Amino acid sequence: MEQFHIVLKDFANWKMENIDVLEKFKHNRILLYDRFEPVYEVLNTIYEKAVEQEELSEDLQTIFQVGLTYLHTQFEVIRIYYEKLFNSDCHLFEDYTPLVTYLLFISDFRSDLEEFEETIDFSDLNDVESQIENMIAERDNRFDYAADILNKAISDIESQLDHEYVSIIDIFVEIADNLNVDLSTNKAFTVGKDIF
Repeated sequence: MEQFHIVLKDFANWKMENIDVLEKFKHNRILLYDRFEPVYEVLNTIYEKAVEQEELSEDLQTIFQVGLTYLHTQFEVIRIYYEKLFNSDCHLFEDYTPLVTYLLFISDFRSDLEEFEETIDFSDLNDVESQIENMIAERDNRFDYAADILNKAISDIESQLDHEYVSIIDIFVEIADNLNVDLSTNKAFTVGKDIF
């Protein structure tokens, strides 16, 4: 448990560093907040349990560590776009959150399928990722076009898989349900539905 106290402190520090942005996203109903809410709220719930009671199950510790790593990595990307490219302008950022969400989805999808890197052709997905990055930089708001090319690239990869892909967000929605964590959104972020 001693080692896990460090992870709990990391979450408390992460939260202090990011709470202003998180609250601004929540207040302005930014799409990205809905995406991260299951992970964030599960972490808050487990953190509170750890503070109230000394011992957490190994499963809860693992969930917490995975969730914190995921949230930290993904939110770092969001802050770069939000602060650097959109100068912390919440309304302007909100206009382009569909494209940022697509990039985060691509990152999730690719990292979840790392074990298949040698057997799956990711070249179309790489091209789509570059196109979407350029669209954000150029303030191109053809969201339907971006969703279409992303859906096609995902479908092509899924056709090469012999199992159903389940995103980490979907897993945390299920964990939230099992822990009786109330979410403001109950959307599932599955492939093909995540991008709309």
